[in-house]
Amino acid sequence: METQETKIRRGQAYNLAIHDAVHNSRETDVTYIYKRYIYYHTLADIVQGSDMVMIQEVINSVNFDDVIEKLKESMK
Repeated sequence: METQETKIRRGQAYNLAIHDAVHNSRETDVTYIYKRYIYYHTLADIVQGSDMVMIQEVINSVNFDDVIEKLKESMK
């Protein structure tokens, strides 16, 4: 059975995906919305499962900008 936290996380990911699609004029592109939903849901899992030190280390990584760009490109 799903916990309340999981339901909330899914709802937030869905809302972010819809907002993203509207912002990018792709609100009728269901594939785009689902890709963004998975992106936001996965990102929430990663961030919520990490401590602040680890998040800061990732942000300070010399490869951070490249990784984010590749992620953006793969999610189009």
